[in-house]
Amino acid sequence: MNCALRYNQAMSAPLYADADRWMDRDDSPAGSRTVRGLIAPAMALPKRFLNFISTTPGILTIISFLLVAAILAAGGAMALSSTWRQDDLNTLVSRTEPLSNAAQELFNSLSVADSAATTEFLETKEQNSAQSQSYDRHIANASQEIIKASAGIDNVGSREMELVLQLQTNLPRYVELVSEASANDRFRNPVGASYLTQASHLMQQTMLPAAEELYTITSKQVSEQQRNVISPMWFPLSGLIAAVVLLTIAQLWLSANTNRVFNIGYLTATMLMVIALLVASISAGWTWKAGTNWIQSSMGPLETLTQQRIAAQQARTGEALGLVQRSYGDDNQEKFSATIARIDNELESIRDSVVSPHRIVLAREHLQKWDAAHADMVYELQHGNFKAASAAALGSPSDDDQHAVVANSNRSPKDVRLDLRTSYTLFDEELQELISESREQLRDVLTAGQSAAQRTATIVAIMTAVAAIATLVGTRPRVREYL
Repeated sequence: MNCALRYNQAMSAPLYADADRWMDRDDSPAGSRTVRGLIAPAMALPKRFLNFISTTPGILTIISFLLVAAILAAGGAMALSSTWRQDDLNTLVSRTEPLSNAAQELFNSLSVADSAATTEFLETKEQNSAQSQSYDRHIANASQEIIKASAGIDNVGSREMELVLQLQTNLPRYVELVSEASANDRFRNPVGASYLTQASHLMQQTMLPAAEELYTITSKQVSEQQRNVISPMWFPLSGLIAAVVLLTIAQLWLSANTNRVFNIGYLTATMLMVIALLVASISAGWTWKAGTNWIQSSMGPLETLTQQRIAAQQARTGEALGLVQRSYGDDNQEKFSATIARIDNELESIRDSVVSPHRIVLAREHLQKWDAAHADMVYELQHGNFKAASAAALGSPSDDDQHAVVANSNRSPKDVRLDLRTSYTLFDEELQELISESREQLRDVLTAGQSAAQRTATIVAIMTAVAAIATLVGTRPRVREYL
């Protein structure tokens, strides 16, 4: 009996085991369950997200993240704009303004060198040596200013670089012509005057106009960049305003939905952003107002002084050329008189705007003495007294020529020597000092603006970061109330 039972169990066990084996088989393709497992939750995410944001905790979370994004965007825009502003200021201080000054000094050096080369032919050997040194010095200065100007130009295809290359090419030609003129003059060869005329024509018709155009272009660039760096930063200011508005709306919505009048976190963030907005607005207004006044008090006089110095150099060169040609007609005299009158009026108009008004007074006095000396030169030239005219123009008359000039002017020899030797030189020196002072004042203004922009950006960045943290801190307790 037992044997029969054991036999039946042994025979039926495999049958039952095979009957349940189908549960261990997986007839689906390999990998299908993994793909389905990944896609299903991903497809459910939008629905879960929509369900979440339809709840009050979800709305609070979304609002808090939007507020934080708006606050950080406003602070980032202010910081980025401030960085751009500082870069513009650095460019203006280190490149554009020095380039403009180099162009002005280049024109001055070329003009003085041409005047020195011209008057070399009218002086004695002792005087000639001094003029030769002046010529060499200003030619060397012109070469240095050309190098400075080329170093300050980034765009090699610009008009500024074209002018610099033109000057760089013509300067050796001019020096060669003057050298030929000097060599022939030492041997009393009349052809020297022809070389000098060619050199002066090259200088007056090509080189000086190029230097003047270079200064005009760079001066305009300085003015444009100055206007840009003092203009209010409207874009970051609008971002701060938008952040304050969003925080206010969020505070009102939160009060209506949570039955709490104030949320400390949102209120703190709003106050911080309002303070940041006030700081940025006051800084922008102060920079714009003060910058406008500073430009009027520094850039305006600087441009005027530079233009009048250039005009005086042109008048001086024309004066020397007229003496070499032994002819100074009425048209030239009218032009000279108009130039002197214009320079005098312009200097008077900026007397109260410069750092040292007394230098304006001294410059005008030397200008008047130069004008009087010029009148003596023209008078002698028109009456055929070339030696006396040369003495009046060169400012170092001999004893005989002194008496001739004094007889015409009713002035003492001491006054004549002072007027004729130093009037123009002292006038130019006063203008040069005034230009240097105005440039220094302008650089101080730009540096102050740079520091103000940096401080404002730092304050705004700190306040926006704290405001973002305060927003998150204010949102967290309200969200936890629903969890």
